[in-house]
Amino acid sequence: MGSEPRVITATRLVQAPAARVFAHLADPGHHRALDTSGMIRGAAAPGPITHAGQVFVMNMHNALKGAHQVANHVVTFEPDRALGWAPAEPGHPPAGHTWTWRLEPAGDHCTAVSLTYDWSAFTHTSMLAHLPVVDREGLHASVAKLAEALVPPG
Repeated sequence: MGSEPRVITATRLVQAPAARVFAHLADPGHHRALDTSGMIRGAAAPGPITHAGQVFVMNMHNALKGAHQVANHVVTFEPDRALGWAPAEPGHPPAGHTWTWRLEPAGDHCTAVSLTYDWSAFTHTSMLAHLPVVDREGLHASVAKLAEALVPPG
């Protein structure tokens, strides 16, 4: 496994209040538009993320598995502050990697947004060669897509 870190983070300012950013992220229907891996096809069911312990399912596609679903277990839920989930095969426990968005208000209409992908506890050692799923540049691009989606009208 080596000694290289298995956590990457991207941060930038987004021109929207934290409550608006959080509401956008808490809707899995928006996740495809933020995806830079090309794997997310959409939310399997409508509805917002409302609490830790919730599981929301995403339709996915990649070269290894083709069309499949991922059950995302919400591990962090702090309204207007943080939202994170741990992906898993449906019916199985999470595999040990997490996606976490952290929000820090930076004025009335601005939020410092960080996205962290952490695969330090990933349990499927045969799959480690395929990680990270998204590299540092991809994380920065996802946060940029979020900022673009929340540009105030006008």
